[in-house]
Amino acid sequence: MTEITIETNTSVPQKHKPDWLTLSAKTWFIVTAIGQWLFVAYIVGYYGLRFAKDGVSGFAGTQLANGFIAADSVGNVALVIHILLAGLIIAAGQIQLIPSIRNTLPLLHRCSGWFFMIASIIVSVAGFYLTWSRERVIGSLIQDIGVTGSGVLVMLFVPIALYYAIKRNFAAHRRWALRLFMVVSAVWFLRLMVFGWFVATGGIGIDGKTFTGPFLEVVSFAQYLLPLAVLELYFWASKPNNKHYQSAVASLIFLVCAAMAIGVFAISSVSWFPQIGA
Repeated sequence: MTEITIETNTSVPQKHKPDWLTLSAKTWFIVTAIGQWLFVAYIVGYYGLRFAKDGVSGFAGTQLANGFIAADSVGNVALVIHILLAGLIIAAGQIQLIPSIRNTLPLLHRCSGWFFMIASIIVSVAGFYLTWSRERVIGSLIQDIGVTGSGVLVMLFVPIALYYAIKRNFAAHRRWALRLFMVVSAVWFLRLMVFGWFVATGGIGIDGKTFTGPFLEVVSFAQYLLPLAVLELYFWASKPNNKHYQSAVASLIFLVCAAMAIGVFAISSVSWFPQIGA
């Protein structure tokens, strides 16, 4: 069989298809970075200022459903760790996602990575204690189990990501580090989902008084399972054999970005901004 070759006129510039998958990932990063830094501003401007002024007792009277309890010293310390470390974890996580920092400042990448992993475990343990040692004020058992699941995955993903980093299998390390980032960000995703749902539906499936309902039970698991599922689709579409599906996956990610942006706007304008400095 004769091999057929097609000659191209090199003098005519060739049109390249836009890499929609990469563009969708960059869009996701921008939306996530903006939303998470706004969350950091809220943590510092609301909880951080209260802690700086009054110490642990500054958490009394906040909107935390089961916050400061005078007789529970261990629980109050766990509460402070769980909230204030979250801001530092977000900052470290953002550093991990920026390739230019990873490539030009490897020491900063490694140090922030170590902090991210260790702090994530500490925050997860504090979350376990707060969830299961204190009397439930709002929510349900199913919601507690769902929230606990994200902490369990943190405990699982940290050693796997660390293992591949030690083995210098950086491709696998980055995949597991991204999975870890998704589960660590579960509480942030939860806030976006809940407030976005209120904007879209008015709060169908949510009892505002007890903060229970079918939507909240679903979202207690979806807060980390849905981001992980989208991430796995991205990994799958990034493989050379699956190029035909890249546009479809990119479209899904763009849709997710739009939903996230709505959630960021809703919670920032209704909850975060009004409480900074309050």
